[in-house]
Amino acid sequence: MTDRLALLVILDGLRRDALSPERTPNLWRLLARGTGFAGYRSMFPSATRIVSASTATGCWPASHGLAGNSLALLRADGGLLRQDAGDPAFLPTRRALRGTALDRPTLADRLAPHGGVSIFSNVSPGAALAHDPNRSGRLVQRVIAHEPGREAPAATDITLDAEGDAKLTARFLAEALEGAFGLLWLGEPDASQHAHPLGSPAAWAAIEAADARLGEVMAEVDRRRARGQEVLLLAGSDHGHETVEAVIDVEAELEAAGLAPGETLVAASNGTSVLVHLAPARDPAPVLDFLRARPWVGTLLEGEALAAAGQRPGAEGLIAAIAMRRHDGANQYGIPGMALAAKPVAGKPDRLGCGQHGGLGAAEQAPVMVADGPGFAPGSRDAAIARPIDLAPTILAFLGHGDAGAPMDGAPLQSRPSQEPPA
Repeated sequence: MTDRLALLVILDGLRRDALSPERTPNLWRLLARGTGFAGYRSMFPSATRIVSASTATGCWPASHGLAGNSLALLRADGGLLRQDAGDPAFLPTRRALRGTALDRPTLADRLAPHGGVSIFSNVSPGAALAHDPNRSGRLVQRVIAHEPGREAPAATDITLDAEGDAKLTARFLAEALEGAFGLLWLGEPDASQHAHPLGSPAAWAAIEAADARLGEVMAEVDRRRARGQEVLLLAGSDHGHETVEAVIDVEAELEAAGLAPGETLVAASNGTSVLVHLAPARDPAPVLDFLRARPWVGTLLEGEALAAAGQRPGAEGLIAAIAMRRHDGANQYGIPGMALAAKPVAGKPDRLGCGQHGGLGAAEQAPVMVADGPGFAPGSRDAAIARPIDLAPTILAFLGHGDAGAPMDGAPLQSRPSQEPPA
């Protein structure tokens, strides 16, 4: 058993206003014994694969190079190659084209000489691989798995549901806690919220089940602390959800306007946001003028606004990003936040009336984060802005390896001046 252990547990897709003593008793207990980050926000797009890469590297997409859940890569001939970052082949493809899977080192890379990392993930294989594309640590997922430097058998008995999360958590507690850092990324409640209306019995059941998994981790943390081990437990979510009010086929509208999406123009759907890539040979003005006039565009991010959102204008032909229009009205279960979604590609369901994310909506940008351990005052609240890019610096600072590797864009969360003592 190491002297210090850092753990991160993610309840994928949990929005902050879903917390209560009745529905999420373990997160509620954790808030009482740690620091809650009331200003915690997601990335843009607010989607799991980009949050995974940002969590792993401590960097904005502009630095690590993964722009979204779906995106385009610029080919040598000037054309665009549409990509799904959830595919396990995506990061190897990017490595072949760009020389690196991600452009910054991950926690797995940084901690390989200092006790190692174990990643247990029940989301897409691409999102899981974003935590360790270089095989520096151990990765367990239902489709892919590896150990340092080599492949390993995938956890094929793990399903993308509450039962699968329960099995994965049991394995995590049995196998993943002897190194320096362990990550448990649950598939719920995200999977159920995509398939059912927010606030429905199925959605609440998924939230309650995910919270129960956190309770199991908390019990193990308590046992280890009783034996004298210092443990930092970070727990929360990567993004929230809003309800899909209507679905817009963005590329069909571009086609109807004569703007010819395809190998020179890709509007990559990221749920309630879109990344717009254009081949360098094409003039961006007609595309941008068209998008500025669309009623389904909530916010069009270009130039400095795109850079301020953490993206790199021009990288892989990225000329703009769209946050789809939304409003604060409620669905049939009284859950606020109604948004337009961009039609997904490859036959994926539209799921009208169910949960979706990716944009700048209030709930999408209000995930959960709580820190329990050294440097975090029990029952305190930190209202300053914090993001997934701050998690890796926080973990490395706790473990005493804050200088391990290249600089990060985020900063440690420990003992920030904005922490407030309990009332």
